[in-house]
Amino acid sequence: MKHSIVVPVNQDFNILTLFTESLMKSIGPSSQIIFINDGSGPKVQELLERLQREAPAGVKIEIIRHEYPRGCAVSINEALSTVEGDYIHLLDSDIILNPNWQEKMEATLNSSPTIGMAGGVLLYPQTGGIQHCGITFADTIGRHLFLNATLEDIPREIFEVQMVVFAMFTMKREVFEKVGYLDEKFFNGYEDFDYQMRAKAAGYSTVINPEIRAYHWERSSGIHRSFNRKNNLARFWKKWGNDIYSDIWDFTLSNLKSRLSSNNLKHGLAFTGIDLAEVRSDAETFWDQLQKSGLVSLTDVHDYSSRFQSNGSIWLPQVLGKELIHSSSRLLFLVDNFTRLLDNRYWIEIRRNASSEDLIIDLYGNVVMINQIYESCWPGTKVR
Repeated sequence: MKHSIVVPVNQDFNILTLFTESLMKSIGPSSQIIFINDGSGPKVQELLERLQREAPAGVKIEIIRHEYPRGCAVSINEALSTVEGDYIHLLDSDIILNPNWQEKMEATLNSSPTIGMAGGVLLYPQTGGIQHCGITFADTIGRHLFLNATLEDIPREIFEVQMVVFAMFTMKREVFEKVGYLDEKFFNGYEDFDYQMRAKAAGYSTVINPEIRAYHWERSSGIHRSFNRKNNLARFWKKWGNDIYSDIWDFTLSNLKSRLSSNNLKHGLAFTGIDLAEVRSDAETFWDQLQKSGLVSLTDVHDYSSRFQSNGSIWLPQVLGKELIHSSSRLLFLVDNFTRLLDNRYWIEIRRNASSEDLIIDLYGNVVMINQIYESCWPGTKVR
């Protein structure tokens, strides 16, 4: 058997049918599918059993059934004990797959002996904006890289990340044989991050292939996920805090360099900084990293982070008043996520008369021209 596909199922029936339809249309022969019905009830069980009866030639479907939910780590471990494939795929039951994803995952893993694990790009079904493209870290917090960006705004080539989510994840069998099973002390959260850190310690890296894409409804979080988040998060950082490194600034500055080039803006252009970031430690680090990069010149940085309420939209007419709207200086906005500035079309239209070269940079690695923030995105907020 070449491919083993593990799918924990604690899911709404209608969402599940979208996933299973895309799965059965996209898988190739020599595939083993292991569904774990983690307390989803008899209707879901009937669907899985029908798929098992109707499996095409070369596809083997197995079903593990839990009467009550037992969580993601337990479910996946049960399935891992019976996997037969050379490539092991973990999929959430609320994604919509595209054709040839298996072949692309296989080719990605085979492109280097040090690559042991791979993920694809997960998109919001509502708009096609980026939902997940790997996890990036500042000093003390993890975020979903390029959150809410468009596909045109992310790297074109395979790139390394510290980790990806298990919603769409593939590893070589040798990784499983060396690393073993998931740590079941993590309950419906962070077991995927912990596993990849263990694999990294064993010499394997995780990459994103931007050519592998799927839609993700985010409808399979499992029971008690919110309640256990703090416990899972504390356990993860206690175990791996010394091994996590701050890589968000590398992604951000590389993205800034590309953005300047694609918009025919010269390196070293002067900007006035507008600080709207609520995470103050990350904001301070960003301005320092930006100065050291030499990519732009900062004439001044204005801190307006205390002028608005936490979360939700930042309304520039209220925060800035009449300040800077007619300034001939280019403005460089720092904000937690660029979508917080979406409610400013009128302000941006007026501002365009003074400058069309203002930039927005956020703490998820996004760099966008202010006139482009209304292109496809979805205002998700993800902090890990």
